[in-house]
Amino acid sequence: MAANPLKVSVVIPVLNSPENIKRCLDGLMRQTYPEDLFEIIVVDNGSTDNTPEIVRQYPVKFLFEKEIRSPYAARNRGIKESKGEIIALIDAGCTPITAWLESGINTMITENADLVGGKVTFTFGEKKTISEIFDSISNAQIKQSIEDRGVAKGGNLFVRKTVFEKVGLFPENVRSGADVLWTGCAIRAGFKPVYSPNAEVFYSARGFCPLIKKSYRVGKGHTAIWKREGKTSFYILKRLIRGFFPHRFSFIKRILEESGTEKIRERWFRIWFVAWACEFASNLGRIYSFFAGLDRDYEFPEWEK
Repeated sequence: MAANPLKVSVVIPVLNSPENIKRCLDGLMRQTYPEDLFEIIVVDNGSTDNTPEIVRQYPVKFLFEKEIRSPYAARNRGIKESKGEIIALIDAGCTPITAWLESGINTMITENADLVGGKVTFTFGEKKTISEIFDSISNAQIKQSIEDRGVAKGGNLFVRKTVFEKVGLFPENVRSGADVLWTGCAIRAGFKPVYSPNAEVFYSARGFCPLIKKSYRVGKGHTAIWKREGKTSFYILKRLIRGFFPHRFSFIKRILEESGTEKIRERWFRIWFVAWACEFASNLGRIYSFFAGLDRDYEFPEWEK
């Protein structure tokens, strides 16, 4: 434990996920971090199943965000109600190790960091599918995202509350991608990010249909981000056209060389096909967003406008 432990608010958005939130909260109940130094805030985003009943079985602050159907709106609600110096963001589908909080906070203190992204380890079903493999190798690049791209994902992220006070809260009217946009804004503003391999959570890799749905959802946010980066309509149209074409074989092989085992690399062609299907779905999301004008409604942090 660090010499000067910080008060932490763990914020979890949830929607129709009773089994996942139970595993997540069970993991948080077993933390090595002192109980009197952290609170747990669960924000329900409009569940229609027994998720609220499960959450009420735990000693947590339980809130609702029903006006805007977005995990970022739910996170913002929790952040506004938080009392901690550190906001620890975790997805309902993640199960933290017992030293998750302690490791994340220790890294923040020893590295004098403003943001700490933790490790995400994927778990698989009894029969590891090609889709699960692709999900794990394409979304496990947390360290590279932080150190090479200057962005981080919100499923396992520690943030000093002062960063939110400076940058503002997450854009609310999107379902995916706002965490990458927001962390990029924060890091460009001079806040220091660090990767912590010890602040580990476990996440179930997605099957084919959930992976396609997520790809479409993520794609819907791309054109707004490109516009915010100053990309022209001509550039966006080129990207939309290119998005229907498969990835180069060399691209998939490079990812597998970096992340896959020998057995996984032998299945590269089927993984390439899943990658193309996901890119196709993402592109459909981009096209819908672009021509429906959804990107015009995308709200960015005030200080970066």
